[in-house]
Amino acid sequence: MAGCILVVDDEPQSREMHAVALRSWGYKAVVAQNGFEALMKVAEYSPDLVISDLRMRGMSGFELLSVLSRRYPEIPVLCISGEYDPLNTPPHVVCDTLLRKGSYELSELRAKVAELLHGQHGTARPKRPREVVWLPKGSDDYYTVTCTNCLRTFPVRGTTEKEHSEEHTSCTHCQAVLTYFIEGSRA
Repeated sequence: MAGCILVVDDEPQSREMHAVALRSWGYKAVVAQNGFEALMKVAEYSPDLVISDLRMRGMSGFELLSVLSRRYPEIPVLCISGEYDPLNTPPHVVCDTLLRKGSYELSELRAKVAELLHGQHGTARPKRPREVVWLPKGSDDYYTVTCTNCLRTFPVRGTTEKEHSEEHTSCTHCQAVLTYFIEGSRA
């Protein structure tokens, strides 16, 4: 086998389509349906690459990226998202490569996978500091943060209306200082 690749997506059809394609190219494909399950699979399989959606229930792809960046910086990450343009990715999206969901061919995915597995990651964009957490916009002033140090969650109250604003808090469990971003203004 050419390498182990973890595919993380809460949409079963997308998850399985990617896994089938990867297996047909000779890779071992392991799947997870959210960030928490992905972390268990990372510990169990030590993948050579992670392919992740960004919007998922439970631990989102954004939170997963933060934890992977802190705990497993050597693992390259390819994100697939319908929300961001790969040519104009916000700096708080902590991944090595981004593909726009529904706008790429499997041949492009195959080429990106090969590049990342051959050590060509981190050259296009530097990774953000390890402690950055990215939070999707909530319907009220409270957000649930997953600590990248102890992996426990705790609530925080948003303090700004600025889009993509950088904020800071301490984990209520282990006191690790975290920097986080909130997407857009609150609804």
